[in-house]
Amino acid sequence: MIAKRNSVALTPITSDTKQFITLEGGYSEITPELIRNSILSLETAMSGLPGETKLGLETMHNFTDGIYIRTVYMRAGSLITGKIHKLEHTVIVSKGRASIVSEDTGAREITAPMIFISPPGVKRLLFIREDMIFTTVHPNPTNTRDLAQLEAALMIESYEALEKESV
Repeated sequence: MIAKRNSVALTPITSDTKQFITLEGGYSEITPELIRNSILSLETAMSGLPGETKLGLETMHNFTDGIYIRTVYMRAGSLITGKIHKLEHTVIVSKGRASIVSEDTGAREITAPMIFISPPGVKRLLFIREDMIFTTVHPNPTNTRDLAQLEAALMIESYEALEKESV
């Protein structure tokens, strides 16, 4: 099953965005909190951009017994913020290269082929340098194929909502 979802991308990268991606912000210490807040600020700024700068990402959904697999196809030149996931999950990068910034790993480059475990509660910023195929593997104990139900179970819209849910 393939679905289209709107996300935000910027092309070309502005000097402000490039400064953020390379973490040359002039801060004496780059902290996880600074990275999180910077990603959230950039996401807010990107959400207000005109429609022609927004990108429809192609997403493919696959299911096996107890597993949900979500594959996103991202075009080179895109600037994308990821969703906040509630649970630890596996990430498989099967094609492409990207600069990635997150509070758990800081700034780095990822290149296919690559597999890593993503901890819960992490939001990422990706600048796609080469067309990328990015797959996440999640538990699906109820075997639902309802995407809205899966997103509600696996992802959350904000850190505030994540904190409330954890209490």
